Amino acid sequence: MSYPQKKLIKDIDPNEVQKFKESFDNNITKVLTEVDEGYEESITRWADNSIRKAGIVVQATCLDDIVKTVNFANKNNLDFAVCCGGHSTSGSSSSEGGIVLNMRKLNKVRVDTGKKLIYAQGGALFGEVDSEAWKYGLATVGGIVHHTGIGGLSLGGGFGYLTSKHGLTVDNIMGATIVTADGEVRELSANKNEDLFWAIRGCGMNFGVVYEFIFQAHEQKEIVAGFLAFPAEKLDSAVEASKAWLKNRGTDETITFVINRLPPENKPAITFILFSDDPSEQVFRKKFSLIYECGEPIFEKVERMPYPKLNMLLDESTDFGDRKAVLNAQVDYINISSVREAYESFVNFTNENPEAAQTHIEIDLIDSKKIASIPSDSTAFHPRKQFYHVVIVQRWKTKECDKIVYDWSKSIQSIFNKDGDKSLYVNFVDTTTDQAYNNEEILKNVWGKNYERLKELKRKYDPTVFFRKGAVIFP
Repeated sequence: MSYPQKKLIKDIDPNEVQKFKESFDNNITKVLTEVDEGYEESITRWADNSIRKAGIVVQATCLDDIVKTVNFANKNNLDFAVCCGGHSTSGSSSSEGGIVLNMRKLNKVRVDTGKKLIYAQGGALFGEVDSEAWKYGLATVGGIVHHTGIGGLSLGGGFGYLTSKHGLTVDNIMGATIVTADGEVRELSANKNEDLFWAIRGCGMNFGVVYEFIFQAHEQKEIVAGFLAFPAEKLDSAVEASKAWLKNRGTDETITFVINRLPPENKPAITFILFSDDPSEQVFRKKFSLIYECGEPIFEKVERMPYPKLNMLLDESTDFGDRKAVLNAQVDYINISSVREAYESFVNFTNENPEAAQTHIEIDLIDSKKIASIPSDSTAFHPRKQFYHVVIVQRWKTKECDKIVYDWSKSIQSIFNKDGDKSLYVNFVDTTTDQAYNNEEILKNVWGKNYERLKELKRKYDPTVFFRKGAVIFP
Protein backbone atom coordinates (compact mmCIF):
# COMPACT_ATOMS: atom_id res chain seq x y z
CA MET A 1 0.00 0.00 0.00
CA SER A 2 1.24 3.48 -0.84
CA TYR A 3 0.82 6.47 1.43
CA PRO A 4 0.50 10.08 0.23
CA GLN A 5 3.60 12.22 0.50
CA LYS A 6 3.49 14.68 3.36
CA LYS A 7 2.76 18.31 2.59
CA LEU A 8 4.59 21.41 3.77
CA ILE A 9 3.20 24.65 5.18
CA LYS A 10 3.81 26.37 1.84
CA ASP A 11 1.40 23.87 0.23
CA ILE A 12 -1.49 24.92 2.49
CA ASP A 13 -3.92 27.80 1.91
CA PRO A 14 -2.32 30.79 3.71
CA ASN A 15 -5.71 31.76 5.12
CA GLU A 16 -6.03 28.35 6.77
CA VAL A 17 -2.54 28.69 8.23
CA GLN A 18 -3.33 32.15 9.57
CA LYS A 19 -6.60 30.92 11.10
CA PHE A 20 -4.67 28.13 12.81
CA LYS A 21 -2.13 30.57 14.23
CA GLU A 22 -4.85 32.91 15.48
CA SER A 23 -6.62 30.06 17.28
CA PHE A 24 -3.92 30.22 19.99
CA ASP A 25 -3.58 32.87 22.69
CA ASN A 26 -0.31 34.45 21.55
CA ASN A 27 0.38 35.71 25.08
CA ILE A 28 0.61 32.12 26.27
CA THR A 29 1.36 29.83 23.31
CA LYS A 30 3.82 31.01 20.68
CA VAL A 31 3.35 29.91 17.07
CA LEU A 32 6.59 30.79 15.32
CA THR A 33 7.60 31.20 11.70
CA GLU A 34 11.01 32.04 10.28
CA VAL A 35 10.51 35.80 10.75
CA ASP A 36 9.59 35.57 14.44
CA GLU A 37 11.83 36.16 17.43
CA GLY A 38 12.70 32.85 19.07
CA TYR A 39 12.33 30.83 15.87
CA GLU A 40 16.04 30.02 15.44
CA GLU A 41 16.30 28.86 19.03
CA SER A 42 13.18 26.72 18.59
CA ILE A 43 14.73 24.74 15.72
CA THR A 44 18.12 24.25 17.42
CA ARG A 45 18.93 20.59 17.95
CA TRP A 46 21.60 18.61 19.80
CA ALA A 47 23.18 17.66 16.47
CA ASP A 48 23.67 20.35 13.84
CA ASN A 49 22.86 17.86 11.07
CA SER A 50 19.39 17.45 12.58
CA ILE A 51 18.40 21.10 12.23
CA ARG A 52 15.62 21.71 9.71
CA LYS A 53 13.79 24.93 8.75
CA ALA A 54 10.30 24.24 10.04
CA GLY A 55 7.36 26.00 8.38
CA ILE A 56 5.73 26.51 11.78
CA VAL A 57 6.81 25.77 15.35
CA VAL A 58 4.07 25.51 17.98
CA GLN A 59 5.43 25.94 21.51
CA ALA A 60 2.71 24.04 23.35
CA THR A 61 1.74 25.10 26.88
CA CYS A 62 -1.28 22.87 27.50
CA LEU A 63 -2.94 19.64 26.41
CA ASP A 64 -5.34 21.49 24.11
CA ASP A 65 -2.38 22.92 22.17
CA ILE A 66 -1.26 19.39 21.38
CA VAL A 67 -4.74 18.31 20.29
CA LYS A 68 -5.21 21.39 18.11
CA THR A 69 -1.81 20.97 16.43
CA VAL A 70 -2.25 17.24 15.77
CA ASN A 71 -5.70 17.85 14.27
CA PHE A 72 -4.49 20.65 12.00
CA ALA A 73 -1.44 18.73 10.83
CA ASN A 74 -3.38 15.51 10.22
CA LYS A 75 -6.27 17.22 8.45
CA ASN A 76 -3.78 18.83 6.04
CA ASN A 77 -1.47 15.79 5.78
CA LEU A 78 1.45 17.93 6.95
CA ASP A 79 4.93 16.69 7.71
CA PHE A 80 4.84 16.62 11.51
CA ALA A 81 7.51 16.29 14.19
CA VAL A 82 7.55 16.42 17.98
CA CYS A 83 10.53 17.93 19.80
CA CYS A 84 11.41 17.66 23.47
CA GLY A 85 15.15 17.45 24.12
CA GLY A 86 16.00 17.44 20.40
CA HIS A 87 18.54 14.62 20.71
CA SER A 88 17.49 12.63 17.66
CA THR A 89 20.49 12.62 15.31
CA SER A 90 18.44 11.48 12.31
CA GLY A 91 16.31 14.62 12.34
CA SER A 92 13.22 12.87 13.69
CA SER A 93 12.40 15.82 15.96
CA SER A 94 12.59 18.27 13.05
CA SER A 95 10.67 19.07 9.88
CA GLU A 96 11.90 20.75 6.71
CA GLY A 97 9.00 23.06 5.91
CA GLY A 98 6.38 21.21 7.93
CA ILE A 99 5.08 21.70 11.46
CA VAL A 100 6.97 21.06 14.70
CA LEU A 101 5.24 20.64 18.04
CA ASN A 102 7.79 21.88 20.56
CA MET A 103 7.02 20.39 23.99
CA ARG A 104 9.67 22.07 26.13
CA LYS A 105 7.27 24.39 27.97
CA LEU A 106 5.31 21.34 29.14
CA ASN A 107 7.99 20.33 31.62
CA LYS A 108 6.26 20.12 35.00
CA VAL A 109 7.29 17.23 37.24
CA ARG A 110 5.54 16.19 40.46
CA VAL A 111 6.11 13.29 42.84
CA ASP A 112 3.60 11.19 44.75
CA THR A 113 5.80 10.01 47.61
CA GLY A 114 3.12 7.72 49.04
CA LYS A 115 2.73 5.70 45.85
CA LYS A 116 6.32 6.34 44.73
CA LEU A 117 5.20 7.66 41.37
CA ILE A 118 6.66 10.46 39.24
CA TYR A 119 4.28 12.44 37.00
CA ALA A 120 6.26 14.18 34.27
CA GLN A 121 4.90 16.22 31.38
CA GLY A 122 6.15 15.11 27.98
CA GLY A 123 8.42 18.12 27.47
CA ALA A 124 10.51 17.53 30.58
CA LEU A 125 14.19 16.64 30.43
CA PHE A 126 15.49 13.72 32.47
CA GLY A 127 17.58 16.15 34.50
CA GLU A 128 14.36 17.84 35.61
CA VAL A 129 12.88 14.46 36.56
CA ASP A 130 16.05 13.54 38.47
CA SER A 131 16.13 16.82 40.38
CA GLU A 132 12.48 16.72 41.47
CA ALA A 133 12.57 13.05 42.49
CA TRP A 134 15.82 13.56 44.41
CA LYS A 135 14.10 16.04 46.74
CA TYR A 136 12.32 12.98 48.17
CA GLY A 137 15.23 10.53 47.99
CA LEU A 138 13.81 8.91 44.86
CA ALA A 139 14.88 8.19 41.28
CA THR A 140 13.68 6.36 38.19
CA VAL A 141 15.48 4.84 35.22
CA GLY A 142 16.46 7.57 32.78
CA GLY A 143 19.24 8.13 30.30
CA ILE A 144 22.86 9.02 31.03
CA VAL A 145 22.69 12.64 29.77
CA HIS A 146 20.61 15.06 31.81
CA HIS A 147 19.47 17.21 28.89
CA THR A 148 17.88 14.27 27.06
CA GLY A 149 14.12 14.67 26.65
CA ILE A 150 11.99 12.08 28.40
CA GLY A 151 9.68 11.56 25.41
CA GLY A 152 11.92 9.99 22.78
CA LEU A 153 14.07 8.04 25.21
CA SER A 154 11.11 6.60 27.12
CA LEU A 155 9.12 5.54 24.06
CA GLY A 156 12.10 3.67 22.63
CA GLY A 157 13.20 1.69 25.66
CA GLY A 158 15.60 3.72 27.77
CA PHE A 159 18.96 2.51 29.12
CA GLY A 160 20.51 4.14 32.17
CA TYR A 161 22.76 3.60 35.16
CA LEU A 162 19.87 2.01 37.09
CA THR A 163 18.91 -0.44 34.33
CA SER A 164 20.75 -3.36 35.92
CA LYS A 165 18.68 -2.95 39.08
CA HIS A 166 15.33 -1.66 37.82
CA GLY A 167 15.18 -2.54 34.12
CA LEU A 168 14.58 -0.22 31.19
CA THR A 169 12.75 3.09 31.33
CA VAL A 170 9.78 1.39 29.60
CA ASP A 171 9.70 -1.15 32.42
CA ASN A 172 9.13 1.74 34.82
CA ILE A 173 6.30 3.44 32.90
CA MET A 174 3.16 2.92 34.95
CA GLY A 175 0.87 5.02 32.78
CA ALA A 176 0.67 7.84 30.26
CA THR A 177 -1.70 10.34 28.69
CA ILE A 178 -1.31 10.57 24.93
CA VAL A 179 -2.88 12.28 21.95
CA THR A 180 -3.34 9.87 19.04
CA ALA A 181 -3.50 10.68 15.34
CA ASP A 182 -7.28 11.25 15.47
CA GLY A 183 -6.79 13.99 18.08
CA GLU A 184 -8.26 11.86 20.88
CA VAL A 185 -6.81 12.13 24.39
CA ARG A 186 -6.29 8.66 25.83
CA GLU A 187 -5.15 7.60 29.27
CA LEU A 188 -3.03 4.46 29.21
CA SER A 189 -2.22 1.97 31.95
CA ALA A 190 -2.22 -1.76 32.66
CA ASN A 191 -6.03 -1.68 32.81
CA LYS A 192 -6.93 1.20 30.49
CA ASN A 193 -6.29 1.20 26.72
CA GLU A 194 -4.04 -1.77 27.34
CA ASP A 195 -3.11 -2.28 23.70
CA LEU A 196 -1.69 1.23 23.35
CA PHE A 197 -0.03 0.96 26.75
CA TRP A 198 1.72 -2.18 25.47
CA ALA A 199 2.76 -0.37 22.28
CA ILE A 200 4.18 2.85 23.73
CA ARG A 201 6.64 0.86 25.81
CA GLY A 202 9.14 0.39 23.00
CA CYS A 203 7.33 1.59 19.85
CA GLY A 204 9.30 4.77 19.25
CA MET A 205 7.32 7.67 17.80
CA ASN A 206 4.61 5.64 16.08
CA PHE A 207 1.41 6.09 18.08
CA GLY A 208 1.01 9.51 19.60
CA VAL A 209 2.25 12.56 21.43
CA VAL A 210 2.71 11.90 25.14
CA TYR A 211 1.33 14.70 27.27
CA GLU A 212 2.32 13.04 30.55
CA PHE A 213 4.27 10.00 31.70
CA ILE A 214 3.85 8.23 35.04
CA PHE A 215 7.10 6.58 36.17
CA GLN A 216 7.75 4.16 38.99
CA ALA A 217 10.10 5.76 41.51
CA HIS A 218 12.66 3.91 43.63
CA GLU A 219 14.45 4.86 46.81
CA GLN A 220 17.81 6.30 45.96
CA LYS A 221 20.86 7.29 48.00
CA GLU A 222 24.05 9.09 47.04
CA ILE A 223 26.36 7.19 44.73
CA VAL A 224 30.02 7.02 43.74
CA ALA A 225 30.94 7.28 40.08
CA GLY A 226 33.49 8.62 37.68
CA PHE A 227 36.15 7.94 35.07
CA LEU A 228 39.25 5.77 34.98
CA ALA A 229 41.33 5.95 31.78
CA PHE A 230 44.27 3.84 30.64
CA PRO A 231 46.67 4.15 27.72
CA ALA A 232 45.62 2.26 24.59
CA GLU A 233 48.29 -0.40 25.03
CA LYS A 234 46.26 -1.64 27.99
CA LEU A 235 43.40 -2.66 25.68
CA ASP A 236 43.76 -6.42 26.18
CA SER A 237 44.22 -6.06 29.95
CA ALA A 238 41.18 -3.81 30.15
CA VAL A 239 39.02 -6.27 28.22
CA GLU A 240 40.15 -9.19 30.34
CA ALA A 241 39.60 -7.23 33.56
CA SER A 242 36.08 -6.34 32.39
CA LYS A 243 35.28 -9.98 31.60
CA ALA A 244 36.58 -11.06 35.00
CA TRP A 245 34.49 -8.38 36.72
CA LEU A 246 31.38 -9.60 34.88
CA LYS A 247 31.60 -13.00 36.56
CA ASN A 248 30.76 -11.62 40.01
CA ARG A 249 29.20 -8.24 39.33
CA GLY A 250 26.07 -7.12 41.13
CA THR A 251 23.03 -5.18 39.99
CA ASP A 252 24.21 -2.12 41.92
CA GLU A 253 27.31 -1.55 39.81
CA THR A 254 27.88 -0.80 36.14
CA ILE A 255 30.79 -0.36 33.77
CA THR A 256 30.83 1.36 30.41
CA PHE A 257 33.95 0.42 28.44
CA VAL A 258 34.89 3.25 26.07
CA ILE A 259 37.29 3.38 23.14
CA ASN A 260 38.06 7.06 22.68
CA ARG A 261 40.66 9.77 22.35
CA LEU A 262 41.49 11.56 25.55
CA PRO A 263 41.84 15.36 25.37
CA PRO A 264 43.81 17.55 25.22
CA GLU A 265 46.38 15.48 23.27
CA ASN A 266 43.63 13.30 21.78
CA LYS A 267 45.67 10.15 22.13
CA PRO A 268 43.76 6.84 21.87
CA ALA A 269 42.70 5.55 25.28
CA ILE A 270 40.52 3.04 27.05
CA THR A 271 38.20 4.86 29.43
CA PHE A 272 35.97 3.21 32.02
CA ILE A 273 32.84 4.95 33.24
CA LEU A 274 32.23 3.35 36.63
CA PHE A 275 29.05 3.51 38.71
CA SER A 276 28.46 2.12 42.20
CA ASP A 277 24.98 2.51 43.68
CA ASP A 278 26.46 3.00 47.14
CA PRO A 279 27.77 6.15 48.86
CA SER A 280 30.96 4.47 50.09
CA GLU A 281 34.18 5.13 48.19
CA GLN A 282 35.69 2.10 49.90
CA VAL A 283 32.92 -0.08 48.51
CA PHE A 284 33.53 1.48 45.08
CA ARG A 285 37.22 0.56 45.15
CA LYS A 286 36.40 -2.98 46.19
CA LYS A 287 33.77 -3.44 43.46
CA PHE A 288 36.13 -2.25 40.74
CA SER A 289 39.43 -3.57 42.14
CA LEU A 290 39.95 -5.70 39.01
CA ILE A 291 39.78 -2.59 36.86
CA TYR A 292 42.27 -0.74 39.03
CA GLU A 293 44.66 -3.69 38.62
CA CYS A 294 45.06 -2.82 34.93
CA GLY A 295 47.87 -0.47 35.92
CA GLU A 296 48.52 3.21 36.44
CA PRO A 297 45.62 5.25 35.02
CA ILE A 298 46.41 8.27 32.86
CA PHE A 299 43.26 9.96 34.12
CA GLU A 300 41.07 9.40 37.16
CA LYS A 301 38.11 11.35 38.41
CA VAL A 302 35.87 9.56 40.88
CA GLU A 303 33.70 11.09 43.56
CA ARG A 304 30.67 10.65 45.76
CA MET A 305 27.69 12.62 44.51
CA PRO A 306 23.91 13.05 44.64
CA TYR A 307 22.15 10.95 42.02
CA PRO A 308 21.16 13.86 39.69
CA LYS A 309 24.82 14.80 39.26
CA LEU A 310 25.52 11.32 37.89
CA ASN A 311 23.71 12.18 34.67
CA MET A 312 25.87 15.27 34.26
CA LEU A 313 29.16 13.34 34.15
CA LEU A 314 29.23 13.37 30.36
CA ASP A 315 28.39 17.06 29.93
CA GLU A 316 31.70 17.97 28.26
CA SER A 317 31.41 15.31 25.56
CA THR A 318 27.64 15.54 25.02
CA ASP A 319 27.17 19.28 24.59
CA PHE A 320 25.14 20.79 21.76
CA GLY A 321 26.88 21.55 18.47
CA ASP A 322 28.76 19.75 15.68
CA ARG A 323 27.34 16.99 13.52
CA LYS A 324 26.44 13.77 15.32
CA ALA A 325 25.05 10.31 14.68
CA VAL A 326 24.52 7.24 16.84
CA LEU A 327 24.33 3.56 15.88
CA ASN A 328 24.16 0.48 18.07
CA ALA A 329 24.72 -3.25 18.15
CA GLN A 330 23.71 -5.78 20.79
CA VAL A 331 26.23 -8.49 21.56
CA ASP A 332 25.77 -11.74 23.46
CA TYR A 333 29.31 -11.79 24.84
CA ILE A 334 32.50 -9.74 24.88
CA ASN A 335 34.72 -10.95 22.06
CA ILE A 336 38.24 -9.60 22.47
CA SER A 337 38.93 -10.06 18.75
CA SER A 338 35.97 -7.82 17.87
CA VAL A 339 37.07 -5.21 20.40
CA ARG A 340 40.58 -5.22 18.95
CA GLU A 341 39.25 -4.94 15.40
CA ALA A 342 36.99 -2.06 16.38
CA TYR A 343 39.82 -0.32 18.22
CA GLU A 344 42.21 -0.55 15.26
CA SER A 345 39.50 0.73 12.92
CA PHE A 346 38.73 3.60 15.31
CA VAL A 347 42.38 4.67 15.49
CA ASN A 348 42.83 4.57 11.71
CA PHE A 349 39.56 6.38 11.09
CA THR A 350 40.23 9.20 13.55
CA ASN A 351 43.84 9.53 12.35
CA GLU A 352 42.58 10.00 8.80
CA ASN A 353 39.67 12.21 9.89
CA PRO A 354 40.89 14.37 12.79
CA GLU A 355 37.67 16.42 12.80
CA ALA A 356 35.97 13.25 14.11
CA ALA A 357 38.31 12.93 17.12
CA GLN A 358 35.40 13.12 19.59
CA THR A 359 33.85 10.02 18.08
CA HIS A 360 33.91 7.05 20.43
CA ILE A 361 32.67 3.49 20.92
CA GLU A 362 30.88 2.54 24.15
CA ILE A 363 30.24 -0.98 25.38
CA ASP A 364 27.65 -0.82 28.15
CA LEU A 365 28.22 -3.80 30.42
CA ILE A 366 24.73 -3.74 31.87
CA ASP A 367 23.37 -6.66 33.84
CA SER A 368 20.43 -7.45 31.58
CA LYS A 369 18.90 -10.17 33.75
CA LYS A 370 16.17 -7.72 34.77
CA ILE A 371 15.44 -6.95 31.11
CA ALA A 372 15.41 -10.66 30.25
CA SER A 373 13.14 -11.54 33.18
CA ILE A 374 10.21 -9.73 31.58
CA PRO A 375 8.27 -11.78 28.97
CA SER A 376 9.09 -10.72 25.40
CA ASP A 377 5.44 -10.07 24.55
CA SER A 378 4.68 -7.96 27.64
CA THR A 379 5.87 -4.72 26.02
CA ALA A 380 6.78 -3.71 22.48
CA PHE A 381 10.47 -3.49 23.38
CA HIS A 382 12.75 -6.14 21.86
CA PRO A 383 14.87 -8.12 22.70
CA ARG A 384 14.14 -9.55 26.13
CA LYS A 385 17.35 -11.46 26.65
CA GLN A 386 20.77 -11.01 28.20
CA PHE A 387 23.03 -8.84 26.07
CA TYR A 388 25.54 -6.01 26.17
CA HIS A 389 24.79 -2.74 24.40
CA VAL A 390 27.38 -1.32 22.00
CA VAL A 391 26.89 2.33 21.08
CA ILE A 392 28.84 3.99 18.26
CA VAL A 393 28.77 7.74 18.91
CA GLN A 394 29.96 9.79 15.95
CA ARG A 395 30.84 13.47 16.15
CA TRP A 396 32.38 15.55 13.39
CA LYS A 397 32.41 19.07 11.95
CA THR A 398 31.55 19.30 8.25
CA LYS A 399 28.83 18.05 5.93
CA GLU A 400 31.49 16.89 3.48
CA CYS A 401 32.44 14.14 5.93
CA ASP A 402 28.91 12.81 6.42
CA LYS A 403 29.21 9.75 4.19
CA ILE A 404 32.72 8.92 5.40
CA VAL A 405 31.53 8.93 9.01
CA TYR A 406 28.31 7.01 8.30
CA ASP A 407 30.14 4.34 6.31
CA TRP A 408 32.74 3.89 9.03
CA SER A 409 30.12 3.57 11.77
CA LYS A 410 28.29 0.91 9.73
CA SER A 411 31.54 -1.03 9.49
CA ILE A 412 31.91 -0.96 13.29
CA GLN A 413 28.29 -2.07 13.66
CA SER A 414 29.05 -5.00 11.35
CA ILE A 415 32.04 -6.02 13.46
CA PHE A 416 29.92 -6.31 16.60
CA ASN A 417 26.88 -7.77 14.84
CA LYS A 418 28.90 -10.97 14.41
CA ASP A 419 28.68 -11.43 18.19
CA GLY A 420 24.90 -11.01 18.44
CA ASP A 421 21.66 -11.49 16.53
CA LYS A 422 21.61 -8.08 14.77
CA SER A 423 18.92 -6.73 17.11
CA LEU A 424 18.66 -2.94 16.93
CA TYR A 425 17.60 -0.28 19.41
CA VAL A 426 14.78 1.83 17.96
CA ASN A 427 16.23 5.11 19.25
CA PHE A 428 19.49 4.50 17.37
CA VAL A 429 18.14 3.16 14.09
CA ASP A 430 19.69 4.90 11.10
CA THR A 431 16.83 6.60 9.22
CA THR A 432 19.03 9.06 7.35
CA THR A 433 19.04 6.98 4.14
CA ASP A 434 16.28 5.74 1.86
CA GLN A 435 17.65 2.22 2.29
CA ALA A 436 16.79 2.27 6.00
CA TYR A 437 13.37 3.89 5.59
CA ASN A 438 10.49 1.38 5.49
CA ASN A 439 12.96 -1.51 5.44
CA GLU A 440 11.19 -4.63 6.72
CA GLU A 441 14.40 -6.43 7.65
CA ILE A 442 15.61 -3.52 9.77
CA LEU A 443 12.21 -3.10 11.44
CA LYS A 444 12.09 -6.80 12.32
CA ASN A 445 15.54 -6.42 13.88
CA VAL A 446 14.10 -3.59 16.00
CA TRP A 447 10.89 -5.26 17.20
CA GLY A 448 11.32 -8.99 16.54
CA LYS A 449 8.10 -10.98 16.91
CA ASN A 450 6.33 -7.88 18.26
CA TYR A 451 6.54 -6.20 14.84
CA GLU A 452 3.41 -7.86 13.43
CA ARG A 453 1.31 -6.82 16.43
CA LEU A 454 2.62 -3.27 16.14
CA LYS A 455 1.56 -3.21 12.48
CA GLU A 456 -1.96 -4.25 13.50
CA LEU A 457 -2.12 -1.48 16.09
CA LYS A 458 -0.76 1.06 13.61
CA ARG A 459 -3.56 0.04 11.23
CA LYS A 460 -6.05 0.63 14.04
CA TYR A 461 -4.79 3.89 15.51
CA ASP A 462 -2.82 5.54 12.69
CA PRO A 463 -3.93 3.99 9.37
CA THR A 464 -2.64 6.90 7.25
CA VAL A 465 0.73 6.87 9.03
CA PHE A 466 0.39 10.42 10.29
CA PHE A 467 3.24 9.75 12.76
CA ARG A 468 6.05 9.22 10.27
CA LYS A 469 9.33 10.00 12.04
CA GLY A 470 12.13 7.74 13.22
CA ALA A 471 11.72 4.01 12.64
CA VAL A 472 8.26 4.12 11.04
CA ILE A 473 5.79 1.25 11.11
CA PHE A 474 3.77 1.05 7.89
CA PRO A 475 0.68 -1.15 8.38
